[in-house]
Amino acid sequence: MAAEATMTTSTAGYARRRVRPEKVQAVEELAERFRRAQALVFTDFRGLSAPEMVDLRRELKKNGLEYKVVKNRLAKLAAEKVGLTIDPLLEGPTGICFGYDDPALAFKICAQLAKQFEHYTIKGGLIEGQLVDAQEALELAKLPTRQELLAQLAGALQGPIQALALTLNGLLRQLVVVLHEVAKVKPETAEGAQEAQEAQQQQQQPAQADQEQEQEQEQEQDTQGKGEAS
Repeated sequence: MAAEATMTTSTAGYARRRVRPEKVQAVEELAERFRRAQALVFTDFRGLSAPEMVDLRRELKKNGLEYKVVKNRLAKLAAEKVGLTIDPLLEGPTGICFGYDDPALAFKICAQLAKQFEHYTIKGGLIEGQLVDAQEALELAKLPTRQELLAQLAGALQGPIQALALTLNGLLRQLVVVLHEVAKVKPETAEGAQEAQEAQQQQQQPAQADQEQEQEQEQEQDTQGKGEAS
């Protein structure tokens, strides 16, 4: 009897050792997902048909979300490994939606799918490690997603940017007008300066001619004086 008990115990221990690595791996993979996720939405999917589950997963994946059906015991072990408390969310079958980039998006899409599929319900979740119940999860679903916030920010900035663009365009137009006027004035100024220079030259020519004539007369007088002296 002792030998049989020992054999039974040994066999059971061997069976546990055979299963344990798979469970350990499943827990580690789930814990890594918990670490990476910014939002976790815990759902109950009892009553969903296979085609509905396919559509559900497709819609979540389209929005960059991941959905996994988990065993509650393994989910609890994985959560404990990363310091999360999820016990209140582990009643009944559990499917978890993982949101890795946008915390609000996971709650928003799950809330929309809960309206679309009658047997898909939200049990609660975690956001940035904080536990929330079903009602709080629905409130989080009303928050704008990151893309919606960016769109709102772009809309808020669009008005001032347009006003700045109009102001800059107006200044550029004024600058073009001024440069055009300057370009017109420059030739007129150059022509006026040339005319003034020509007039001055014309005024100087008679005086220069008189001076040359006086010099010629003086030379003639000097020549005559030298002749008489001889």
